[in-house]
Amino acid sequence: MVIHMHETRKKYTVLLLSAPIGSGHRLAAEALEQAFADRPEVEVIHGNIFDFFPQFLGKAFLGTYLWILKCCPWLYKLAYSWGNKQGGSLWLRELLNRLLARLGGSYLRSVQPDAVIATHATPAGIIGYYKKQHPKLWLGAVVTDFTIHRWWVCDGVDTYFIADELLRDKLTTTSDIQATGIPVRQQFMIKHDKQKCREFFGWDENERVCLLMGGGEGLLPMAEIIAALQRASLKNLRVVAVTGHNETLAAQLQAKYGATAEIYGFREDVPQLMAGADMIITKAGGLTSAEVLASGLDLLIYKPLPGQEEGNAAFLQQYCGALVARSTDELVQHIKNSTVSPREAAACSEHAHPLAAQQIVDYVMQRLQK
Repeated sequence: MVIHMHETRKKYTVLLLSAPIGSGHRLAAEALEQAFADRPEVEVIHGNIFDFFPQFLGKAFLGTYLWILKCCPWLYKLAYSWGNKQGGSLWLRELLNRLLARLGGSYLRSVQPDAVIATHATPAGIIGYYKKQHPKLWLGAVVTDFTIHRWWVCDGVDTYFIADELLRDKLTTTSDIQATGIPVRQQFMIKHDKQKCREFFGWDENERVCLLMGGGEGLLPMAEIIAALQRASLKNLRVVAVTGHNETLAAQLQAKYGATAEIYGFREDVPQLMAGADMIITKAGGLTSAEVLASGLDLLIYKPLPGQEEGNAAFLQQYCGALVARSTDELVQHIKNSTVSPREAAACSEHAHPLAAQQIVDYVMQRLQK
């Protein structure tokens, strides 16, 4: 397919379009932005669909979304399941796509992208609808989970980039499909020296270092987990909790467990933390899981949220040796018995794709330059 580039423009313009619903979609776009940095012929614009309407609406929507995940996860599961059915909520998706494409029209016309890469299903659908009036625009969709929701399947997407080859049959589409993996930032492409990382953080050789991470919003019951691990008196276990942007949780944990566990808020050196640690307890977010696979950590998933996280957990458990716990007792048992066989380690490595961002960028450049 030939991509149109205005005669007067010296560079291609690539719009990375995400949705600030969880940090994974944004981080995937950041990984692609890093990979495009080596391409002087490309101007990258990183936007999100909340740019299409007043800021207060975006804040209200995001606050409601996080409240539902924390207080009413069953409601999210209901909505996710309804949207994933053959008929289901597709009419609602089309209505939203039309509305948001209209709201975002002036933004898109000001950017005038040659290509759009969406890291969330909603912007993929919006641009798919926008392409009806701008058919020369190229649209790529980066699926940031180890499962594929039906809302991803929409008209106008030229190429899908999926997390793993095993998911190809789950995507019913005539569009091109590339099994590149989920893009992770360049910091996770570097092979950090485990011993040096442990020395930097002050971790002893004989300790088993267990990270607790709940994504950017800290959506993991860390107090509950730390209390259970301390009650179990697991020998030589060092607990390191990273709460992300959840400053309230960081303060609560520091006040109660600061003397017996390491408590951090947002950290830029997560790749080094993962390189030095032995295991991680986390949610089953797609981006975090991809980072863990790239780091080679033992992966323990605790109470995956309904919807895509349950799908991610099922995939990671079946193919990547992840352990899934739905109670603290089960979690403690997993840690007591946690030993990864060479076969499981090899399987985990097979599904790690630290170079995904570069592969996606190489593919997009080939399409642009045709």
